[in-house]
Amino acid sequence: MRPAEWNKYLSRRPEAAVEPAAVGPAACFAVIPACDEWEELAGVLASLREARGIGEIPVVVVINHPAGAPERLVNASARLLEAFRRREWTLPRLYWIYAPGLEGGVGAARKLGMDRVLDAISAAEAERAVICSLDADSPVEPDYFERVREFFAARTEREAGAAVIGFRHRAGESAEQESAIRAYERYLDRYAEKLTRAGSPYGFRTVGSAFAVRASTYVRCGGMRVRTAGEDFYFLQAAAKVAPMGRMDEVLVHPSPRCSERVPFGTGRSVRSILEGGTLREIPDEAFDGLRELLRWASDPVRLASVSEVPDRARAFLEREGFFEIWPKVLRNTPPREEARAAAFHRWFDGLRTLRYLHFLAGWR
Repeated sequence: MRPAEWNKYLSRRPEAAVEPAAVGPAACFAVIPACDEWEELAGVLASLREARGIGEIPVVVVINHPAGAPERLVNASARLLEAFRRREWTLPRLYWIYAPGLEGGVGAARKLGMDRVLDAISAAEAERAVICSLDADSPVEPDYFERVREFFAARTEREAGAAVIGFRHRAGESAEQESAIRAYERYLDRYAEKLTRAGSPYGFRTVGSAFAVRASTYVRCGGMRVRTAGEDFYFLQAAAKVAPMGRMDEVLVHPSPRCSERVPFGTGRSVRSILEGGTLREIPDEAFDGLRELLRWASDPVRLASVSEVPDRARAFLEREGFFEIWPKVLRNTPPREEARAAAFHRWFDGLRTLRYLHFLAGWR
């Protein structure tokens, strides 16, 4: 990628001290945020030691806890830091960042680690360098890095700027938890599949421990999103606007099925809700039918240029979202080619707006 674009991003990154030294050069990196996850992290690092090719992979662990964290969390971070400094856990190329009082949750921790590995990459190498996003409670299969590197080596950035990776949560600690986590996985699968069938380019599962991204795509889409939850969703939809999203269906990652109240939504909260007798609210098929209708309309370059034949069900939503005011301006700055106009529409009608439209069609407020 262009050195000016690369250097501009690097100049805006937050500072962070990497131990025991700056991250060394490589073609593939792994970043793991860790917050009060001693036993879980030990299991992940053990799985990485068994991963083929690990000798070539810099692994960066971001030890963090939020500002104002209780003493227990502060002590847990200090204990993790001391364990790394005493080399209680070893990998051929292990690095760590100590980030106490970090604002922005897991998104900020991911960003800190991913931003620092860029120090080991040049602009000329950015398209070939891959950053893997893992979690401290999500061990990997022995061929994880082999499969990731093979996937990206076989494709250019124009074919896949990032990739979501197949995962299956580990077995639940009880029959009830096992049932809950499988129900949640099926729920995620159904949503992604229905989006894909409707013609959306955002029909992929977004799990923070199960994706990888080219360094060039990472920089072009503005880097990891700083959020306490949902950072994976917002980042991956941004990456999909820069380059196509690849899909690696083989199961290579095994996230934890544990319940959690740490973030306001996601796996842990959903599993707890099911265990407490709740249900996962399913968007009705009729809403996906309406999405398919809108996306078929948007695939026609003539209709996109005139916006005079917007499907009736979509008009009120598009008016509310300001589409009819912004779209003529977008067209003036878009080459008059079918694929360019379609790409522009999908950049505007992104994963979040797609979800809002489905809720609109379902009558949810």
